[in-house]
Amino acid sequence: MDNKEIFENIKSLKEILQNDGFIIDGVFGSYARNENLKDIDVDILYHLDKIFYDKYSSFIGFKKLDEIKQFISKKLDKKIDLAPFSNLLQTAKNHILKDVIYV
Repeated sequence: MDNKEIFENIKSLKEILQNDGFIIDGVFGSYARNENLKDIDVDILYHLDKIFYDKYSSFIGFKKLDEIKQFISKKLDKKIDLAPFSNLLQTAKNHILKDVIYV
């Protein structure tokens, strides 16, 4: 799957997942810089909105995040890393946000 297909699939996944309050903001890292190699993972920046917190409280939320990660990975046929925007330290923001391709 090339970069264009990855981004198209992520956009369609974003539409599906936002119904659960999981909002994909964009892709960063190797795929955003178009440096992807065959076995590189896809780094996805996301945030959660009120819908997620209302539906999935406490440990159920952690389980749901794992399910979402597996769902995205399966749909993209790639390993993925999820990075929550709210937990980025300033140093990480300086490096990650400059490369993000928002979807």
